[in-house]
Amino acid sequence: MAGFIDLLSSQSYNLFMTAHNPKEISPSGEKHSICSDSEGLSKEGWVVLIVAHGSPEEKGNVHFRQTFSVLSKMLPSEIDLRQGFIEHATPSVSDSIRETSPHTAGIAMVPYLLFDAGHSKSDVPSYVAEARKLFPGLPVIREWALGTDQILVDILLNLLPPAEKDKKEVLVLVGRGSLDPNANASLYYQSRRLWERRRGAEPLVTFIGVTEPRLATVMSELKSDFDRLIIVPVFLFEGVLMDRIRHQASLFQARTGYVGEILITPAFGDHPLLLAHMAKRIIRLLQLGRTPMPRWPIVRSDVPEDTRL
Repeated sequence: MAGFIDLLSSQSYNLFMTAHNPKEISPSGEKHSICSDSEGLSKEGWVVLIVAHGSPEEKGNVHFRQTFSVLSKMLPSEIDLRQGFIEHATPSVSDSIRETSPHTAGIAMVPYLLFDAGHSKSDVPSYVAEARKLFPGLPVIREWALGTDQILVDILLNLLPPAEKDKKEVLVLVGRGSLDPNANASLYYQSRRLWERRRGAEPLVTFIGVTEPRLATVMSELKSDFDRLIIVPVFLFEGVLMDRIRHQASLFQARTGYVGEILITPAFGDHPLLLAHMAKRIIRLLQLGRTPMPRWPIVRSDVPEDTRL
């Protein structure tokens, strides 16, 4: 039967993963191992500020806030976890910095972002500089975006049905698109890793904006000589761009009269695997006590040297 299966609204992650993976995954199942990793945590009194992008559609901000609530319960109680948005929503990152007590032992900024592009390479360093100016002498460290972490492929494999030899499919990965070539390259890198582990159709990598190939162009040129179309938005949270992706799928169906199966995987910022990974990243950052090296070089030259983390 023709139609869309929007995995965000049709079923929860746990239900979907039970259907496709005999090992059910849940945040509660990960909690013990996450807490055990926190042994030796020496950053009591630190504030951990989760930096989110923010969406002009409130449902995207609600999606993040719900994710933040679950993440906070997965971390040791001594971690003071806070949130801030880069744009579109409150509290802003700057507001959260200003609301930090001067008696705080330190601030750790953790971007809840996919790739190290402008926000990770420019905005976060500016927030670090802002915090250091507001609290002279206070240690301020940061994490980097998820980038090429293997966890992204793990999550996509968990969301996708297995490849079937007798079923011809088209698999379309959709990224945001960036002016930063390394960020765009990261999506291609993850696409190849996904194919190596899943096989089946080689993913078509597309972007919703900024760079090529654009999703709209690819969808307008797509034939309908296949059994299943799977569109994979590589997005953390709901919002305007997720709506545009679903709209492109509708346009394709209307244009071609396609009667096969169309699946659209959900934004996965609240996926249990990612939540567990983010919790472990936070604990690792606090245990390390310093900003880890980024996966890609910072290309901007107009950021002051002492904020190029």
